[in-house]
Amino acid sequence: MTTAGGDSSLLRRLNTTAVLRTLYGGGPFTLSELVRATAVTRATVENALAALVRQGWAAEVPPAADGRRPVGRPPRRYRFRAESGCVVGLDIGAHKVLAVVADLGGEVRAVRQTAVARDVLPEDRLAAAWKLGHRARRAAGFEADQVRAVGVGATGVVNAAGTVLVSELLPGWAGTELPVELGKSFGAPVAAGNDTNVALLAEHWRGVAAGARDVLFLHAGHEISAGLLIGGRVHQGRHGAAGEIGMLPAAGWSDTARAMSEGWGEDIGALFEAARSRDAKAVESLRRFCEGLTHGAAAMVLAVDPELVVLGGGLSRAGDLLADPLRRGLREACLFPVPVAVSELGVEAVALGAVRLALDEVERELFEMAGVT
Repeated sequence: MTTAGGDSSLLRRLNTTAVLRTLYGGGPFTLSELVRATAVTRATVENALAALVRQGWAAEVPPAADGRRPVGRPPRRYRFRAESGCVVGLDIGAHKVLAVVADLGGEVRAVRQTAVARDVLPEDRLAAAWKLGHRARRAAGFEADQVRAVGVGATGVVNAAGTVLVSELLPGWAGTELPVELGKSFGAPVAAGNDTNVALLAEHWRGVAAGARDVLFLHAGHEISAGLLIGGRVHQGRHGAAGEIGMLPAAGWSDTARAMSEGWGEDIGALFEAARSRDAKAVESLRRFCEGLTHGAAAMVLAVDPELVVLGGGLSRAGDLLADPLRRGLREACLFPVPVAVSELGVEAVALGAVRLALDEVERELFEMAGVT
């Protein structure tokens, strides 16, 4: 890391960044471990640590209070101060807003949820989101100026700039510039994406798709949508519309979701209970839903050839009642069998993915030094 010549101020920042990156990635670390990990001199690491402690990013770990006294002077150990700030993850949907607040290490500190009507004005939906985000932030024990970044998963086609380009569900929602509107309320950088893509990000971060590189994510509920992970990265496409196969009438997803809603409305839990009790109407409803879901899913599997299909959204609560027929349908329709896994993240999937979006923003801020990452 250390080089001869050059700007000493830049070199100092680069070395400090190397130490911070190491602390952020794990720990706690002794001084000697940091020297080995960063490949800089001991004096350089000591100076970097002093700066990071002064800035509030690092802290010395006190000796264990277990009564044991080690022989000689114990080595000093340092850690990243995840509690020095927080991020807010928001799931802004048609019927609810859900907020998750996590510290800078990604540990969830608070979760809050509120219902919103489908026909509320966009400004009222956004107001509900920022109010809920701050309520969750207070519950987590953070001050407003400790919010380092905000992530948002929103219904509709959302482009790379965080603007909603298309919304079939919400009147007036298209054209909403999420980073601009919510940035005013939080005073922090805002990153936004389509809720399905953001939920897929959560699955890859902490869910059943962790470690996978090519994944088809099916977000199934009162609406059906899909997200794609290709080469370990969420694929959004030119306009943020990748995976919007439900727009194609031949896929049948709109009719499939509508038929489910007409039969059971909002009470999806009752459908699952009835199906497990072998109620004929419930079993038939799930069968028809899965048949419709399989048509579009098979087309995407044949196009992408993923290593895994993940079933998420509200209907993932059905578990194998839905996953088993989906497996059979894909096996019959596709060239090769593909594993189908059921999400375990529940209703928090989108908000957790939004937390990951926000943490990515924080990491860019922490680690970008004079254009060097």
